[in-house]
Formats: sequence, structure tokens, C-alpha cells
Amino acid sequence: MPTTRTPAPPRRQVYRRKRRRNRPWLWFLPAAALLALAVAILLHDAAPAPQAALAAKPGDAPSEPQDTRIVVAVDPGHGGVNPNIGSEDYGAEGCGLRECDITLQTARLLCAKLEADGRFRPLLTADGSAYLKPSQRAELAQNGGAQLLVSIHLNYDTSAASGFECYAAPPHLATNADSLRFARLVADEFSALGLTLRGGSSGVRYMYFDEYDNRIFTDADDTTVHTGWPTYTVVESSGCPAVLCEEGFISSAGDMEILSGEDGCAAAAEAYYRSITAYFFPEN
Repeated sequence: MPTTRTPAPPRRQVYRRKRRRNRPWLWFLPAAALLALAVAILLHDAAPAPQAALAAKPGDAPSEPQDTRIVVAVDPGHGGVNPNIGSEDYGAEGCGLRECDITLQTARLLCAKLEADGRFRPLLTADGSAYLKPSQRAELAQNGGAQLLVSIHLNYDTSAASGFECYAAPPHLATNADSLRFARLVADEFSALGLTLRGGSSGVRYMYFDEYDNRIFTDADDTTVHTGWPTYTVVESSGCPAVLCEEGFISSAGDMEILSGEDGCAAAAEAYYRSITAYFFPEN
């Protein structure tokens, strides 16, 4: 009889099937390990650095210090092509001079003085290259963080009128007291230059537009609150103490002898500069 062979134990057959079934996982393990390592590296890089690591190290570039200078907005009246009139906005003209030229030259000289001082950061609201409405100038001052604004203008009259006058923020505005204090400082400086003070003995006044858009002028001693009567837009909307100065009459040869030309604009700029420093640093 043929010899009967004993079948192989079932355990080994089962073992082989398990090895064949699990073999793909052996290939996956190295890939999984690499993936886990990559994720760990990414998480480490994204994690916030410990506080000690944030400290400046020798050789690091120092961070830029905060600018603590006082921002003063200097607003030269007129200039640029006014689309409402279709031509250059010269302002008033007289004695062979244009208001926009004198105000811009004075404003630039004042900005240079403030910059050289080191305690101030001047903000020139216009440079004559484009026409800007008073509301746009006021917005520039407010957005620039101005702490004071001075708007420079010249007057005109067909008569022999002359002299300096300054318009402060009126009593209905929160900036009234500071504007009034600065206006009086400016008036004193221009009086020292030889300008006659107009609008009472102080040279400081208020101007309002009434409900019919008429201009109403009052002396600075009048503390009446005229609700609903706005003043000059650049003074009212700048968000800081502000004054509008009619520093003299362009129609007056005597005023222009003091205020125009290189020497005159420099003298006016010095008067404004002295007023600004006295306003911010009265103890000096």
C-alpha cells in the first residue's frame, strides 16, 4: 500500500498567510516615521518663541524709536488750480504781489524752523501744486495728528486799510480756549514786527457764517455761543486748536514792506515760530 503522508500542520499555513497580509505595513512604517518627523519640525517652527528668545541680541538692529515730536499743521492759504473758477487760485492780489506766493514761502520757512528745532514735526497742508479745499486741508491735519494748526492768509481792501487780525476757534468749539491763547501770542509777535492790530486792541476776533451765509465778526471778548453758526472750515474741522491769520493787507504797501520778499517772509515765519514755541513751552 502506498504510504500515507501526514498533511502539514495548519499553523504554519496560517502563519504564512499572516506574513503575506502584513508585509505592506512594513513598507509604510518608514514613510510614516518621516512624515511624523516633518510635522514635528513644522510645529516647532510655528510655535511662539520663548520670551527669553525675543530679547535683543548683541548685533541686532535697534527698533525704530517712537516719534514723540509735536505735530504742527502749517496751512498756506490758496494755491493750485481751482476747478470752481477754472484757473489758478492766487488769492488776493495787490502791490504787484500774489497772496499764494507769500503764504507758501512763509509756510515753508516756518516748516524749516520747526524741523530744525527738533521738538516739532511740521505738516504742510498744501504746496501749491494742487488746489485743496479747506475741508481737505483740515482733514489732512486731523489725520496727521496735528496738535496745532496755523492758516496763513493776507487781507485785501480797496481803501487804505492795513494791519494784522487773527481768527480763533469761537466759543462753541472745545478748542476755543487753547486757540484763543495761541491767537493772542501770534498777535503780540506781529505787533512787535510793526503791524497794527485790528479787531479790538488784541487783534483777535471770531468769524461766523449766519443762517444766510453772511459773515458775522465779533471781538474775542464776546463769549456768546452762537449755536449753528460755523466758522472757517479749516479752523473748525482740524480737530485741534487752530487759528486763521490775516497777517496783513496785500493792498497796503506799508504792510507788504514788512511781510513780503525774502526778508519779510522770514520775519513772519519767525513770528509764527516764536508763537508756537511760547504756546507749547510757556515756561521757556
